[in-house]
Amino acid sequence: MGAEERILQELASSWVSLAAEYAEKAAGVTAYYIYGSSEHGASTANAYFEQDGVVVFPGALVGADRSLVRSMMSTLVSDMKDAGAAFVAAGLAAPTEYRLEYRVEGGKLDLQLEFEQLYGPGLRDRSPIVGIEYWLGDRAPKLIRGS
Repeated sequence: MGAEERILQELASSWVSLAAEYAEKAAGVTAYYIYGSSEHGASTANAYFEQDGVVVFPGALVGADRSLVRSMMSTLVSDMKDAGAAFVAAGLAAPTEYRLEYRVEGGKLDLQLEFEQLYGPGLRDRSPIVGIEYWLGDRAPKLIRGS
């Protein structure tokens, strides 16, 4: 197994475990969506959950312990930063964006990566904070209502 494969396997394993732990008492969860962005020294990551056919923010996941949201988000970002450092240490380019989808039934995992700078001055009139909306489109929960 190459360095890139090992780094991504470790990251995906940690992220799926975190999401599973957070959602363990929530009924009707069929998928986890984890979005992470790391560019220009700024990093953001969050897990989203498909519950009864609707993708929701972690704080809106019925049955989950909402007091764990900040800790989960912090660990997601920490894991992403560790993966980025591991890429650099291995002489590889670190992704700028991670999009992980995990289907609970069957354990199907899909991890998509981006290596280009997507956000910031002169790049896009967008923000990584709403990256989940760019990824999932109309299925994504909206950070700003009406958008």
